[in-house]
Amino acid sequence: MRSAAALSALSLMAVLAVSPAFAADKGNQKKLDIPEPETPVLAIGDSMMRILGNQIEKQFKAAEITPVAAFSSLGSGLVRPSVFDWTAKIAELVATNQPKTVFVALGTNDRQTMEAVDGSVIAYGTPEWEPEYAKRIGGVMDQLLEGGATRVVWLLLPAMKAPANQEHAELLNAVVTREAQAESRKDKVSLLDLGKLLSRNPKKYSAGVMDPATGEFITVRDPDGVHLTADGAKLVTRSMIRIYWPDKAK
Repeated sequence: MRSAAALSALSLMAVLAVSPAFAADKGNQKKLDIPEPETPVLAIGDSMMRILGNQIEKQFKAAEITPVAAFSSLGSGLVRPSVFDWTAKIAELVATNQPKTVFVALGTNDRQTMEAVDGSVIAYGTPEWEPEYAKRIGGVMDQLLEGGATRVVWLLLPAMKAPANQEHAELLNAVVTREAQAESRKDKVSLLDLGKLLSRNPKKYSAGVMDPATGEFITVRDPDGVHLTADGAKLVTRSMIRIYWPDKAK
């Protein structure tokens, strides 16, 4: 019978072997000559980044991936800059931290009416909403790259428990994917699909998964069906280190 350590190692190998996020990112590095992630590291986002950001700071420092900083703003997004201006905040964070690698989780809260530049409003679900939102997603990517980042890793939303939230997650992920593939960004913007780390079936919501480090079943999603638990954030952060800094993984 294999030891617990051996089973843990085999479990980890299985996760990495079947994880499209791992394989796709490595393949993109080779095909597009994407530079290896550099430091400083910055993690930014809305409520999806709150617990995750804490784990990124903690575990990256433990793995000697420094300097690293995280910032999150609950309830924020890109649709209502009058409530929270991410453009201004990103400018401040870039000036302060001068990041080379940036992890981004934005859009969880954006299933709502959008404030247009001219002061009018764009209702969610109308034909005008998606193209305007795409401009804002692309604008964040460009702002980070123009600010000196050599890699932007955008975290795609995992499957959601409620159908309305799932529909929004699919829309958001499609928009982010298209913007990341733009000619001016495709060699510096990559995607990390949280769904492939938090469920055996990335398109199906799962409250828990087997922890590849221990072989134990852990709860990875908050009861709200949207956010991560502390264990889910730890799992994602360990995966980030294994994917982007494999030499630092324990």
